[in-house]
Amino acid sequence: MKALLLVKKCLLLMVIGLFLYPSFSSAETNLEVKVEFGVDNKVQMGKGHPIRIEVVNKGDAIKGDIVVFSSPTYNMSGSYVIPVELEAGGSKTLELAVKGTSDHMSYNYSGTRNNFVSFYEGGVEKGKEVKIKGNANAQPRYIGDNRVVLGVLSNKHDAVNFLKLVKYQNESMELLNIGSENIPNESYGLEMFDILLVHDFPLATLTAQQQQAIKDWVNNGGSLMFDTKVGLSQDLGELQEFQLLDPTDETSLLKLNKESSFPDLPVFTGDLLIEDTTVLTKDGNTPLVLMMNAGTGTVTQIASNLASPLFGEWSEINTWWGSVLQKVTSKSPNYHKMPVMEELSHQLSPIGEAFPGSIVSVPLLIGAFAIYLILVIPVLYIILKRTDKREQAWWIIPTVAIFTSIAVFGIGAKDRISGTQVNEASILLLDNETATASGYGVASILTNSGGDYKMETGENTTLFPMTYGYNDNFELMKNYAYVSSLSKGTEITFNDVEYWSTRTSIGNVNALSLGKIDHALSIKDGKVQGTISNQMQYELKDAFLLSGRDSEALGDIKAGESVKLEYEVSGGNIANALTAPSSTSATKAFPNFQSYYNQGPGANQIEKDELEDYKKFQMLDLLVNRKDIFSIASQPLLVGYVTEGVMGTKVDGKSGKSNASHLVVLPVTITNSGGGSFSFTEEHLSPNLAVTEGETGMVHHNGLDFGEPYVYLGGGTYDFIYNLPDMVDMTKDELKEVKLKLRTRDGNVEYFIFNQKTREAELLENKGSVTLEGNLADYFDEQGSITVRVTIPNNYDRDIQVPGVQVEGALKE
Repeated sequence: MKALLLVKKCLLLMVIGLFLYPSFSSAETNLEVKVEFGVDNKVQMGKGHPIRIEVVNKGDAIKGDIVVFSSPTYNMSGSYVIPVELEAGGSKTLELAVKGTSDHMSYNYSGTRNNFVSFYEGGVEKGKEVKIKGNANAQPRYIGDNRVVLGVLSNKHDAVNFLKLVKYQNESMELLNIGSENIPNESYGLEMFDILLVHDFPLATLTAQQQQAIKDWVNNGGSLMFDTKVGLSQDLGELQEFQLLDPTDETSLLKLNKESSFPDLPVFTGDLLIEDTTVLTKDGNTPLVLMMNAGTGTVTQIASNLASPLFGEWSEINTWWGSVLQKVTSKSPNYHKMPVMEELSHQLSPIGEAFPGSIVSVPLLIGAFAIYLILVIPVLYIILKRTDKREQAWWIIPTVAIFTSIAVFGIGAKDRISGTQVNEASILLLDNETATASGYGVASILTNSGGDYKMETGENTTLFPMTYGYNDNFELMKNYAYVSSLSKGTEITFNDVEYWSTRTSIGNVNALSLGKIDHALSIKDGKVQGTISNQMQYELKDAFLLSGRDSEALGDIKAGESVKLEYEVSGGNIANALTAPSSTSATKAFPNFQSYYNQGPGANQIEKDELEDYKKFQMLDLLVNRKDIFSIASQPLLVGYVTEGVMGTKVDGKSGKSNASHLVVLPVTITNSGGGSFSFTEEHLSPNLAVTEGETGMVHHNGLDFGEPYVYLGGGTYDFIYNLPDMVDMTKDELKEVKLKLRTRDGNVEYFIFNQKTREAELLENKGSVTLEGNLADYFDEQGSITVRVTIPNNYDRDIQVPGVQVEGALKE
């Protein structure tokens, strides 16, 4: 009897095991794979990279899907599906790009590695997963967060090997020598590089897809850098639009400037091709490094040839290189930053998932409950008592409760039962030169039934699935969503979706054709005036001109319509008209809401009729507080919203309601048509933080990235660098006073001001306010930057309030 009972228990456990654990075909396919990640098997954790898979079939002919699992962050998981058909004895090399890899899904409960590459015979949707041989459980080597990853695309790598010895913020770079075979066809496969340096390599020899991938990568936050040579235009191929200087003459620096502090480097002179080009470094009047913003990324041209041995021999190369990298990349070796998609997921996904049905009016529910109580207790009691029918209460009270429940259910469900709903939203930087926009987007669906849902977008949008928090069930995450590797845009199949559930994807929007916005704006006597013409193919709703602490409402601007504006600058301070907007601008534009970054994610309780405005505010709040993500130039912004589905999001085979809200952003220049006094504070000066060259330090938290007035630093020496707007010409405009406010003071923290003329740091008095004396221009470099240095003793980690800088002066006519 006991034996029979034991057998029953064993059978029960076996049945339960069949449900809990996935089944595999016991047969092997005789497929063998060799997997290689990134470049030399190195990647950056959480960033997109290429994967190369060599597949060898040692058995009979076979057909099915190779599935590659990708989990860039704790909140994102999906599997790329690649159709494969191999004859007996055949082989094939598969190349694809994935949104990223991280180590949190590397091992299962038994301590063995999970297979990130698998094979489904007959296809992933209806076939069986079967075992494959080889290194399907291979993992990449992760490059440390403390290194800038520099991909060098060159035919002569030895000529620039000196860069291996160059440090940025006292850390060596991770230099990866690459060739055309390392350039993927998908832009997100290049995300593993912080900078892509092109030296003596004809980009025109790459395929059209590879060239487009580089272009899209730049527009989506990448940093492309190249030096100069004769015939550069032909070398750039489809990327000629990124050329900043047309080299017409080759000479050397000492021939142009005998008093040059640079080595006698070779230099090319010529005409600037892009109007909005920024000169990062120059020698006298000769530009050495030029940069422009492209989409959310940057393009940098060095007006010299890096193959010159003088670069490797130059003692000041670390300082020069650091000044360049500080402008072209947001990577800080001494400060860990989450991957961009991880950061965006916390604010973009709530925007996508903000469906009308997700907001139920609390006052309405309280009112319904109050009416129920009033009806059931006093009213019903009085009526039944007067009619002497109190015995009828047994059926009246449940009936009223049922009808009340149905009413409450109807209130909450009426927005969910009509069909599958689709939300799409994005933040797009408009490029008037190309009439296109690039940025980051989100698409969400709200289902009204269960099953599989296929979501698609247009070819300009590449999204990846969100997974709503950490889940360590590898099999569940692997089959959560299938991403087509063949789609030019987005094609994601969400599996086994529950009733009334949301599914969200976030990612990049590449070179979306929108049109342009013409503008002619100027300021005189404290008044901004001019015209704005919407030449896009879409109406621009709720447009604003944002600058400094100001937010000027422009209303709706129809396609083809022009509007005039005229307003007084707040406080009469010209700085509020000509500088980049602060976080105050967003709350002025939408005064009913509180900033996510200042008050936290739960600061706003909204009603259904406020939903669309709240989504608009969230995007604007993200934009003005995280300008580092979008690489926006430090200048005023023209913003507005497009409410048409420009991302082309749809759900295959499901009908329903769609909603769109896209924030279009255009940096604008407001010309100063007359002189005028200015008063800049640190909120106008776009401060940034770096470990001092040649010193040590560790930034535990950089509040400047989040609009916060403090940072948390370890022992070391740090530079707070404040940048005057481009409108200030250091050669002619007047500086009247520079005042420093040292907000964190004790005997252990020392403050210095760096004198650009003497190249020395001058110790400041340990008091709340310090006014600089002497020739104030000596404290500003050629780019109009002033540096406050802070020294913190070792083993003395602490919060430091960002030093205040106030610059008083006047612009000359």
